[in-house]
Formats: sequence, structure tokens, C-alpha cells
Amino acid sequence: MTTPFLLTLALAAEPPAVVVVSPDDPALAARALETEGLPVRLSSAAMPAMAAAEAPGVTDERVVAARKAWVQADFQRCLSALADDALVTDALGRRDATAAARALAWRVACKVGARQPEGARRDAEWLAALGLALPPDVGLMTPDVETLFPAAARAVDQEARVGVTVESSVAGAAVAVDGRPGACIAPCRMELRRGVHVIEVSADGYTPRLAVAAVAAPGVALTLPLTPADPSLASAQWAARRAAGEAVDSGRSARLLATALRASRLVVLAAGEGGLVRGALAVDGVVQARGEREAVPALVTDLLVRGRVVAPSTPWWKRWPFWVAVGAAVVATSVTTGVVLANRPVTTRVELSP
Repeated sequence: MTTPFLLTLALAAEPPAVVVVSPDDPALAARALETEGLPVRLSSAAMPAMAAAEAPGVTDERVVAARKAWVQADFQRCLSALADDALVTDALGRRDATAAARALAWRVACKVGARQPEGARRDAEWLAALGLALPPDVGLMTPDVETLFPAAARAVDQEARVGVTVESSVAGAAVAVDGRPGACIAPCRMELRRGVHVIEVSADGYTPRLAVAAVAAPGVALTLPLTPADPSLASAQWAARRAAGEAVDSGRSARLLATALRASRLVVLAAGEGGLVRGALAVDGVVQARGEREAVPALVTDLLVRGRVVAPSTPWWKRWPFWVAVGAAVVATSVTTGVVLANRPVTTRVELSP
């Protein structure tokens, strides 16, 4: 009674789906789809497109409006255009140091014109604490504005730095400070100038996390958890890594591609040396097998078997039909032998003692 039920389940089960890509040579993926004899559904997918350049942010528009107001000596309108601190922190979050520096520098100029010396000094010191280069258009400002910047830099340099500890939910996440990458690798401790800073934690396959932190004594401790990236972000991260020379079949590239293409099972192929083709199989974003072969179908089969997506082929003498046939033959032979023995004449000898 159980055999037909199990057979029905086996027939109803969907074969596993496997996506095959070859970023540098689409012909390899096409040849992989010709692989026969595997209980899987092979398909190809379009590669992620390179990310488009970002449009100028609102910070640049506000700076242009502030400059026009400053030239017209309308310092209140100038201040209104640049009053929001988010213009600076958002620019730093986009890693646009020039836009952040221009917003702060022109806010200093507006406050000097509006006769707000303390506010102008604080903004000049914030600019110095961020370690940003002065924008080229500082030369258009009046001398009393220009002299504020070196004075603020000297004052900031004389202050003791503040320790900042950064942790994340992803080990090895990269930490950027004020739009500058490479500050450290989480978990880590940094020494920053007093003031407001933008801390970013990022890792491939995850959505970057920003924090605007007011750094002051005795210190700051930040814990920034990361969430998995969506396919669009993973595509952009993969394209950036690829442009930087990342191998298409590396573990990081395969993980990002699997997310970008929504492929739980992904085979990545690339041309190797000496006419060979190399490949990697990622299951749920983790590389499970690597290989190199001359023939693409043989490589795909090898990867799927070693990655345990499919079972290895069984020799003919181990397959169940063979043993069913053998069993049937044994049964038939036993029956025949029994019939022959049963039909043989029985001879009874009786001997009488003298």
C-alpha cells in the first residue's frame, strides 16, 4: 500500500532549479544549458546592470541659493538656505565631501555677514573637526571670513581627541568616517576630534548603516546592526566589486550574484587557462563546490554532484531494476527446480534380511 503513495510523491516533487551565469562569456552559460541527464531545471539569467550615476543632491542646490543671497547681502535668506545640519550630514553619508565642505563654509560666510560671530566660529570648527578640505570658492569670500578657517583649525588641533568604539552585527564590516572609507574594521576603536561625525558601517551583501554621532568626552560607543541587502543593492555592490577587478567566481562575487538574481542555487562559469573552463556552485549564497574541466556539461555535472544538489549516477549493477531482475530470475529458477524435483518418480527399495 505504501509503494504507490511514495511513487506519487516522487513524481509530484519539483526538480531543483539551478541558475547558470557566465558574466564574461555568455556562450559558456548557453553550453551549460545543454547538459543532459540531470534531474534539475537549468536556466540562465541576465547579469546586473552597472549602477547609474547619482544625481546632484539637494545640498548643492542650497549652496547655490545661499551664494546668490550672500552676494546680494541678504544674509538671512542665505542662512535659511543652509540652516539644516542635515545638508552636511546627508552629503557626508553620500560620501560627497566637497558638498559638505561647501555647505559649512558658506554657512560661516552667511553668519559672519549676519553678525553672528559665535555661530560662525562653531561652524568653522565643525568643518575643521571633520577634516574636510576647504572648497575652492572660499576665495570668493571676504578676508574676515577666510581668516576664521585657519584659526578654527588651530583651536581644534589643540583639543584632545575622543575615543569612539564601533561594533556591528557583521564581523569584519568596514567603518567609514565622514565619508572617508577605510577608518577601521568592526569591532574597533578610533580617536576622533570633538564634534558631530557621520559613522558608516558596511559589508558586502548588507545594507549600509549610518549614524550621526555627537562625539564628546568621555567617549562614544556605537553598535550598528546590518540587515541583508535587497537584490537591487546586491547588484550595485556586485558591479562595484567587478569594476574593481573581483573574480567572477570568487566567494564574495557568487554571494552577491545569488542575492541579486534571487538564485538559491547558482553556477558561475568563467574561462580558465589552457582552454579549460572553471566554475563555482553557490547554494544559498555559500560556495559549496569548485571545479575546472574542458567540457562545460561535465563541469556542471561535477559541480552539482559534489555540491550535493544531485546524487551521483549509480553503476548499472547497483540499480534496483538489475536486482529486481536478478531476484525474479532466482525465484523462477527456484520454482523450476521445485517443479522438477516434485515430478521425479519415487523408487522405493525394500530389502528383506535372510
